[in-house]
Amino acid sequence: MLVLAAGASAIGWTAEPAPASSRRNPLVRVVTVSQDRLNRESPTALEDTLERLNQAASFQPDIACLPELFAGAAAETVPDGPVTLKIRKWAREHAAYVIFGVARKVGPRKYNSAVLVGRNGEIAGIYDKIHPTEGEIEEGTTPGAEDAPVFDTDFGRIGIQICFDVNWWDSWDKLRQKGARVIFFPSAYPAAQQTAALALRNQIFAVTSPRTGAARIYGITGDVLAISGKYQPWAGAVLPLGERLFEIDLHVHKMRQMQQKYGRKVKIVWNHDDDWVTVASLDPALTVEDLIREYGLLPLDDYRERSAKAIQRARERAGPVR
Repeated sequence: MLVLAAGASAIGWTAEPAPASSRRNPLVRVVTVSQDRLNRESPTALEDTLERLNQAASFQPDIACLPELFAGAAAETVPDGPVTLKIRKWAREHAAYVIFGVARKVGPRKYNSAVLVGRNGEIAGIYDKIHPTEGEIEEGTTPGAEDAPVFDTDFGRIGIQICFDVNWWDSWDKLRQKGARVIFFPSAYPAAQQTAALALRNQIFAVTSPRTGAARIYGITGDVLAISGKYQPWAGAVLPLGERLFEIDLHVHKMRQMQQKYGRKVKIVWNHDDDWVTVASLDPALTVEDLIREYGLLPLDDYRERSAKAIQRARERAGPVR
């Protein structure tokens, strides 16, 4: 994980600007469903999975995620295939976005796709798996376009990757550079270590929805915020999308002053062993950018960039190493 984190400085916060959210400081309610312990060969597998999604509706999500090819490998058209129509109906009834995995038929081609359905049941976006496995290719799956798109929602910009895509870290980096604050990962398996590392590497939230194993929601330092299990086959969390990561240097007293002034309106988490601290606003009217300006805070990536320039100037002044 330390190796991955070191690469984050090359990514930084040079994201393309995302369109304004309908909420100034989005606090997004996310749920993700696992199919663990379900018999996916059963004729009731689709309805059993939707029952888990119905349970998760009690969390009142803004967005929900279902696994890769969660209803099986039979291809259908979007927007009018039978599985797609069921998910569109659910999204309308619950006024929530839904991401679900489906084998998508486009003329003679078949894609392993993740479809984003909007709150009104409309098709808001489609991501086609860029890196299908060799087995999938042999079975007729066409790889998606090489450059993964981002999708704009009413709470901010998101990205999607599917299963085997997790092995190409640069795709995750590019999504972050395009402004994605959450990356959803419908999959056949959890890829727990890699997803945690990629969340930290890019300082984004990551949401996994696997066919086997636990579904997880990761914070911007790779910590697990919520996880499914045998007592609850789905996980839910409220994500403060503006959360930022800072080095302890320069910030200890500022963080204490901020906590004293804003109290329950902010969430400050000290990562003592790493000399890091994260700041999130829990007030819809207050952003972390407001706090950065008020207290003169320097986010971790900016601090590393400034330090790298100071190191280079010192090296130039010292001259060649003898």
